[in-house]
Amino acid sequence: MLEELKLRIVTTLGAWFIRLLRLTIRIEYVDFDLYRERLASGRQSIVAFWHGRLLMMPYASYREGMTVLVSLHRDGELIARTIGHFGIRAVRGSTSRGSLGGLKGLLKAIKDGRDIAITPDGPRGPLFRAQRGIIDIAKKTGLPIIPLAFSASKKKHLRAGTAS
Repeated sequence: MLEELKLRIVTTLGAWFIRLLRLTIRIEYVDFDLYRERLASGRQSIVAFWHGRLLMMPYASYREGMTVLVSLHRDGELIARTIGHFGIRAVRGSTSRGSLGGLKGLLKAIKDGRDIAITPDGPRGPLFRAQRGIIDIAKKTGLPIIPLAFSASKKKHLRAGTAS
């Protein structure tokens, strides 16, 4: 009971921190046309972003009803609950644990018309190196992988966009 209360408090505060941080930045979308066109036309996509860049991903322009693959570890629980405050669903699983459940959850989300998001390098890495799972899901579903990234600097504003 106490642990559940702590989780609720921490994830609510985390979501509010992200919202407050968002108020302090300007977002510039760079090379974002392909994904924006897919969103406008209602076509589904697999969104990919690096694990180390997930903090501001709730503010990427995404289709309402995004579903994200999140690990089964304790950190994954914090992430799943925090993104829930932004209307983003989570399915749980990873390459090391719960891969079948995670895959089933992602395929169900796609069947339900939702976009899915995956961090292809995962929490265990190697950092910035995509694992095979995202490619297998794209092959199975026929959906394109749309890479997204956020970066920030002190002097310039936050940039969000697809990789070229």
